[in-house]
Parts: sequence; structure tokens; C-alpha cells
Amino acid sequence: MQLKLSSSEPGESAVRRAVLLSLMFLVLAVQAMSPIDDPDIWWRLRLGEWIVNHRAVPYVDYFSANDVGTHWIEYSWVFALIVYWVHLYLGLVGIVYFIVLLGLSVTYAAYRLIRGAGLPIQAEVALVALSLGTMKSLMTPRPWLITILFFALELWIIYRARFTEKERLLWLLPILFAVWANCHIQFVYGLAAVGLLFGEALLASCARSFGWNLHVPALSLRKLAWVTVACVAATFLTPYHYLIYDQVFRYMFVQVGAFDYLAELHPLFFRSPGDWLVLAMTLLAAFALGWQRKWIPYSTMLLMVAGFVGFRARRDVWMIALVSLAIIGETARSVLPNNVYHFGKGQIVVALLVSLAVLFFIGHNRGINEENFQSVVAQKFPVQAVKYVKSHRLSGPLFNHYDWGGFLLWALPEIPVSIDGRAQLFGDRRIERSLASWSGLAGWESEPDLLRARLVIAEKNRPLTTLLKSHAGFKLVYEDHNAAVFIGQPRSSDESINDSGEKR
Repeated sequence: MQLKLSSSEPGESAVRRAVLLSLMFLVLAVQAMSPIDDPDIWWRLRLGEWIVNHRAVPYVDYFSANDVGTHWIEYSWVFALIVYWVHLYLGLVGIVYFIVLLGLSVTYAAYRLIRGAGLPIQAEVALVALSLGTMKSLMTPRPWLITILFFALELWIIYRARFTEKERLLWLLPILFAVWANCHIQFVYGLAAVGLLFGEALLASCARSFGWNLHVPALSLRKLAWVTVACVAATFLTPYHYLIYDQVFRYMFVQVGAFDYLAELHPLFFRSPGDWLVLAMTLLAAFALGWQRKWIPYSTMLLMVAGFVGFRARRDVWMIALVSLAIIGETARSVLPNNVYHFGKGQIVVALLVSLAVLFFIGHNRGINEENFQSVVAQKFPVQAVKYVKSHRLSGPLFNHYDWGGFLLWALPEIPVSIDGRAQLFGDRRIERSLASWSGLAGWESEPDLLRARLVIAEKNRPLTTLLKSHAGFKLVYEDHNAAVFIGQPRSSDESINDSGEKR
């Protein structure tokens, strides 16, 4: 007996597909709907305000107590402007929804890497969800979100050009890099992806001269060379021009200590599900490359670079996820018949609208509003201590912790901070010394910034805070649930104090 599908089944199938797609859009967006607790957002707000007021970008430091005039550039100046304007008109809630928007954009860009590859819909959604799951911890107001989005767009352009063997699509890349270089310094990862594409074509050309034939797309070596040159040239279209590469050099070869003291630069410890998802995506991509039973130079080299970058620092796991997704999509297109149904544009729009409705409901239930956000800020940062300092007209020099420097730079613009989250300005030794002092390690009493301080705003539970309470050189004048304020007498830079408060 032949069974017939009921008339309701096509509609039910469409609903299931819409639900799957909506859930995919929610992976990052829901994670982004959290109170602002990133300490770096505050100094970026201060910088955005400075740029607006001065109609220029900084070339030296204007904000710290002991480094004024020191060479410093803010390579993410466009991102700082955006978050400042959003905060100016929409407050902290606006910043959260800006991150939500970036999360939705990253999701769609990631989906484009595998859409129409010939895989079943369930497999498409599952793979995208796996890749997005590796990035959930990155949904904070940082410019790396723009890098993630632009890198996904770059991969889509490159793999589309490889699949169609048409170079003209690659001319979108210089435009992308012209914007990217003004938003985040990790545009260099994108340049690496372009450089590898040119390297593959060059390798294939050399191999042909020896009579070997590599399985590479028929892309013009000359045109790829011009595209690569154009992409590099586009990165100079910033206010800093060549100085941006000086900062790249410093990050790569000089200031490498940040990988020890910044949690976001630590490697994967495989103590959370996201770390294992990174490994799973890497293994799936390696399996996909092996499944083709031929050497694909570009994808192989790109996966190796992404593996090195991503496993070295958890902040960069997105690169493994996106490259793996692109490789799986490339393999599927080459070995599977492309006759499997995939989502149309209309269905994607509907799913996106459904996701927005769900996000609105989640926001309402989570209390996503300015009052609650300010309450969270007051719990994490020294809001009341700042009010005390202002009301009593206390003055610096100020000594503060690395994590609170950005907030104090924003909340107390009239008192320069001793240190803040701009790691490239202060250098490894300065940051390590400050962190050691706040941990109460041996030699804390000789910390130069502390010796110069007339004002200390300290986190209540820091070891140094306890030491200062019993120190004759400092007086506790204010304390609340999370902060303490000390005032001290100025000392010359060549003097130190011992535990009894006596000068040495």
C-alpha cells in the first residue's frame, strides 16, 4: 500500500526548518545579552570621547599619570568611536544590543560559508552551531568581534572565488581591508589568508615547471599578486599609516609577556565545553581534507595557521572555527551532489525576525535595562568610591589596579590613572610589576607608582589592600562592599618604605 503525505507535513517541515535556523541565530546573540563587565570598554569610551572632542586620533598618551607624551596609537579607533556614540545616545543597553547585532552578523556570515554545500539542513545548522559555540566567551564589547565578522566575510569571498574560479570577486577584499585596518589590528590574520592564496598559486606555478600538477583552482597568478598588493596597500589607509605595522611587530616579537598575564591570551585548558568544541571542529576539518584524497595546499596551510593561532590563545579560537567551517563546506561542494534543499533568503529573514522576537522576550525577562546594568557596574567597579573622591576633591597621583584603570580613566577623567588596560602602552615589565604588587608579593613596598601615590583606589579583597590598612604611610578614608580609598604622603622616587612605615 502506498502511503501519502498529509497536507500538513510540508508546512510542519517548514516550521521545523525555521525553528532550527532561529536557534542557530540565537547561539551568540543570547550570550551577548549580559550586563557590561568588560574592564576595557571604559577606556575605549574615554578614547572615543577624546576623538570626538579633538577631532583627531591620538599619537601619544594623554590619560595616564606617568606616561603622558609616550608614543601610543589606538588602532581600534573606529570601534572606540562607535561604542562611544552608542553609549552617548543609548547607554550601556545600546552597547549590549550593538554586540547582539554583531553576533547575528557573525552567525549569518558563518552560515554563508557552508550554505548550499550539499549537506542536509540539519548538518548545516549543527556545524554552524558548533563553530559558534567556540566563540560564546568572546561576546563582549571588544573590536575582535569586527575581526571575526570580517574574517568570515573574507573566507566566503575567497572560497567562492576558488569554487567559481573567478578572480573578480576577490577585488572586494581591498575594500574590506580598508575598513578592517581602522577597526582592529588583527586584520593581519586576514592578510595571512590572502597571502596563502597567492602562495598556493605560486606553488602550483612552480610545480608545473617541474611537470607536477597540483589540484588547485585555475586562478591567475598575476591577478592574485595584484589583489594581494592591493589588500596590503589598503591597510595603510588609516590615520596611522605605516605605524600600524610597528604595533604589529611589537605584538609579535616584543610584548610577548602578555600571553602569561592576560587570561584572554592563555591557551586552551580543556576545562570547558567550548574548548572541546574547538578540538572537534579542527578534527572535522582535518577529516574533510583527508576525505578529498588529494592535497589542497591552500586549505591545508590555512588550517595549520589557524590551529597555531587558535590553540595558542583562547581569544583567537574563532579562527579555527571559521576556517574549519569553510574547509568542510569546500569538501562538501566537491564530493557531494548539490541537490539538497537549503534555506532561501526569505526563510532566513523570517528566522531572523523570529530570533529578534525571542531576544526581546529574553531581554525583558533578564531585566536588560539601564538601571539594572548600572547596578551591576556598581557591584563590579568602584562607583561609590569615585563619588567619594569627587565629593572630597581628592587629587592624585593615583595608584590603581590594572583591571580598574579603564573605569577610573572614564569615571575620573580629571585624575590620570597609574595603569589601565592599554597593555601595548605600559609594556610587559610594568604590568607584571604592578600585578605582583597588588598580589602583595615581595617588593611591593618598592613599587614606584605606589611611592608616588597620594591617592589609592583599591579593590577590597586584594592582598595589597590588606597590607595598606596596617601601613603607617597610608590612611584609609573610605571603604564599601568592593572598594577602599587611601590617601598617603608624597615621597620622592628614590625612597621606599618598609612594613612599619619607616623610610629607607
